[in-house]
Amino acid sequence: MMHQFNQTMDYLEQQLTGEVDMKRFQQLSGYSYPLFSRIFSIMADMTLAEYLRNRRLSEAVTDLRESSDKIIDIAMKYGYESADSFSAAFKKFHGATPSEVRNGKPYRVFPRLQLSLKITGGKNMDIKIQKKPAFTVAGVLLEAIDNSQCPSAWEQLYEKHSFENLESLGSGQSFGVCSDVKEGEIINYMAAYDVTDKVKAEELGLSIKDIPAAEYAIVPVKGAIPTSIHHAWKYVLEIFFPETGYRHSGAPDFEVYTKGDMSLPDYQMELWIPVIKN
Repeated sequence: MMHQFNQTMDYLEQQLTGEVDMKRFQQLSGYSYPLFSRIFSIMADMTLAEYLRNRRLSEAVTDLRESSDKIIDIAMKYGYESADSFSAAFKKFHGATPSEVRNGKPYRVFPRLQLSLKITGGKNMDIKIQKKPAFTVAGVLLEAIDNSQCPSAWEQLYEKHSFENLESLGSGQSFGVCSDVKEGEIINYMAAYDVTDKVKAEELGLSIKDIPAAEYAIVPVKGAIPTSIHHAWKYVLEIFFPETGYRHSGAPDFEVYTKGDMSLPDYQMELWIPVIKN
């Protein structure tokens, strides 16, 4: 995974002033652009769009200081539609305008990112690989949203439906269901419950999603939400995947909640991450 990740970052670096060929991108990374973006944001603690924007604004300094190109031409080169929009983004990032940096004012350096294996002592999550049969969930689906908006799906679900009604749909198990949209850095997120009674779910006006049978990495999560979920994902991406040769299959993944106070340090839940062997 590390080699693929760095190859993909090399390719994106070459495309800072061009278009990303999605077919080539998928060949290099093994992932769709949205799924890679999601993985990147977990590992790097910033979105891929933010990283690429910062790299472009960092590289633009070279053009300003080592060429006599017009600012509008440099703006266009790095994907900005006007000198004004470029100057505003540039000043926000560097603390000085393009003209001021060209004339010798200091600027910020934002180096390119490479993934290197972290040596971590004594930290081991007991992750199991398990085949799960097909099942159905129903709930509130928010489409094409930013990660930060996921909690509002739960708010909307509980505003309209009681715990008793939701738990009576099936086994009472609740799931946060994450799946990719076709482009951009946004996901579909569903606050959902396990369903055996589809008719009742339809009568309640809930969105229904059938999940096919799949193999999952079952990841134990302990601690206050959402920090513990983020830490578990980082462990999977930085340690478990590289060491075992598994990777995310691209199918929906699940936050599997249990009853209890999610803000406590001893709260326990699971992540189900669909996997395939490299």
